[in-house]
Amino acid sequence: MNSRIKQFIEYKGITPSEFADSIGVQRSNVTHVLHNRNKPSFPFLSKMLETFPEINAKWLLLGKGQMLENQPPNQSDLFSEPSKAVETTKKETIEPSKLSTEVLETAPQEKTSEKDQMPIITGSSSKSVERIVVFYTDQTFKQYTPSN
Repeated sequence: MNSRIKQFIEYKGITPSEFADSIGVQRSNVTHVLHNRNKPSFPFLSKMLETFPEINAKWLLLGKGQMLENQPPNQSDLFSEPSKAVETTKKETIEPSKLSTEVLETAPQEKTSEKDQMPIITGSSSKSVERIVVFYTDQTFKQYTPSN
């Protein structure tokens, strides 16, 4: 369970201190839980589930199911499989290892508004990807940082 708490904190992109402050427990309590010195208490878990209602309690307690409620099954992380190529709107593929030297441009698409246009990746060695942030409709987000 401690590793799932750590996984959720990393998913949220917050520090353990920010996590402790958000659920209203002492920072040392979170540190002890994350380093497997203590198991999380019922009040700790209760506060966590109340503060972050998107957490799937069955996942948190038993490790079964998806981390988030209403999350599509088998949703893979953007950088979880580095050997897979990233597909662009022109059906070109670019290996993830080359993403750090790519620049995003907007590709024209038929019968779409400007906001619906998909980015494509074109070569340029002057810029690199620092991070990618995905915003979800439930007001949450996830940050991806490419590994070098």
